[in-house]
Amino acid sequence: MTISTTLWFVYRGMIYCGVSGLLLSFIPQLRLSKARLWSYWLINLLVVGIWYISQFSATNWLVTSTPLRWIVALWLNTNMAYVALAVSFLVLRVLLALFRQTPHRRFWLQPNVLLLPIAGMLSAFGVYEAMQPPVFRHYDVYLEQLPSTLDGMKIAQLTDSHIGDFVGVAELTSAIGILNAEKPDLFTLTGDLLDDERQLDASFAALSTVNAPLGTIAILGNHEKYQGLDAILKKYQAAAGTGKIHLLVDDSLMLHYHGTDFQVIGVDYPIPPNSRRKLTESAETAYMQQSANKAFSKIDPGSWQLFLTHHPDFFDIALKRNISLSLAGHTHGGQALPLSYTVGRMWSQYVKGWFQQQQSALYVSSGMGHVWPYRLGVPPEIVIFTLHQKNNIQK
Repeated sequence: MTISTTLWFVYRGMIYCGVSGLLLSFIPQLRLSKARLWSYWLINLLVVGIWYISQFSATNWLVTSTPLRWIVALWLNTNMAYVALAVSFLVLRVLLALFRQTPHRRFWLQPNVLLLPIAGMLSAFGVYEAMQPPVFRHYDVYLEQLPSTLDGMKIAQLTDSHIGDFVGVAELTSAIGILNAEKPDLFTLTGDLLDDERQLDASFAALSTVNAPLGTIAILGNHEKYQGLDAILKKYQAAAGTGKIHLLVDDSLMLHYHGTDFQVIGVDYPIPPNSRRKLTESAETAYMQQSANKAFSKIDPGSWQLFLTHHPDFFDIALKRNISLSLAGHTHGGQALPLSYTVGRMWSQYVKGWFQQQQSALYVSSGMGHVWPYRLGVPPEIVIFTLHQKNNIQK
């Protein structure tokens, strides 16, 4: 299952490192000396080779060895940053040539004097933030539609943990411990639990430690559906037998709190099972509408409803159905602050944080983990929401 999923990201890393190596080998202004070039390629083959071989070991080397995880993450991101900087430099040189401008400063003759240190610093800052424990956030949420009997209910959200090469079960266990200490009434998992099948059993063992009276409600993300969906579903089915974990796939569940029934609704992620193929915009919209129709088919219109979705664009559907509170993930908040307000908008109009339209609220968490070990200005997070009836706002 997810050995292939994580391996796909190894191939992406190989591309970045390969392109970086080609720039350093063949572009005159960027070319390293022979000795440094040999050293670069040796380190490149060693680091990427270890990462590749680790995909086929019985245990994940990067999870069991923190230094190895840091080395791979720093090397990958330094190469990625260098490619972006070097390509920008080359484009700028071409533009200057078109306008017949001839720069004579040392930087234009030896750009690596600046490009390499900057790439290293960008990598170090981003990897450091990505490797930190998730930030704990608590929000008091005031909702007009909330019944007075649900006032004070605590909901925990953990999303996008991506248990795999750079986030292990130990981090998941720690995050659950922090949330347990807040004594949530309901624990929610809004998709992308893991990327490494070798850690599947240990991940569910960690989930069994959740201490929430109303249990754990989970939904699927895109990574569960990439490959090996059957293995994930079997684990959820087995966990459901304990009565503590419920997986909602275009379904709803009635819960009872302080004498009041309310419903949790969970929708599927809009891609075909065991596929990375992204649907066209029209096909995705149709898939989402079909999922929502199925999920809402059994609801009690008179009950308060909590909506769980991995893809935040489902909020448009929730808004039409007058859903009071929606929780989502998927975007990782863009992972780097500039991307949150630029490229991130290509993924969704709801990238991170709170969104309010009419009486409907959406929170998009930046997630506990990541597949690519880099965050800059968008730290990993876990969240507790304490619900309040809006009429009870203290004056």
